[in-house]
Amino acid sequence: MKKWIAGLVLLSFMGCLGDDDFPEYNPAEQLEIDIAAIDQHLEEKNLTAVVDEQSGIRYLLLEDGNTTEATDGDVVDVDYELYNFEDELLDTSIESVAQDGGIHDADRDYEPLRFTIGTNGIIPGFQRSAVLLTEGGKGDFYIPSVWCYQNYGSGKIAPNENLRFVIKLVKVNPE
Repeated sequence: MKKWIAGLVLLSFMGCLGDDDFPEYNPAEQLEIDIAAIDQHLEEKNLTAVVDEQSGIRYLLLEDGNTTEATDGDVVDVDYELYNFEDELLDTSIESVAQDGGIHDADRDYEPLRFTIGTNGIIPGFQRSAVLLTEGGKGDFYIPSVWCYQNYGSGKIAPNENLRFVIKLVKVNPE
């Protein structure tokens, strides 16, 4: 009986919510907002970034790689560091970086992330950033929220939060 009443209360509450309670998500508008915020952030840091015209991702090439590029279907191994725009380290695949950043987890295996380019499960901006590098290359990527967690957020990542990834394309394993 209590579960039935709780369900009825929840249904009643949901019925009171109007369409205005959850703003409609417009990725094109959000991308414009994101790019303006990223450009302002880069300007404040006195950084000049390359612009990926396809995605709006801004990046600095930190290390050149060889000539091997990753394409859809390739399995890649990637080391990464994830930061918010306050330079707080949120995640990494590199144990020494986790220790230095105060987020080390003794129960975690720190190793390059392996994934297949073009598949679900990895945020699109991260995948796009990986293919902008060649094997052995490293870059500092400023990724619009629409290519990350969009208006949902995840853990410490707020909805519509732009992210910074430092990515090294360790290995390309062609399909």
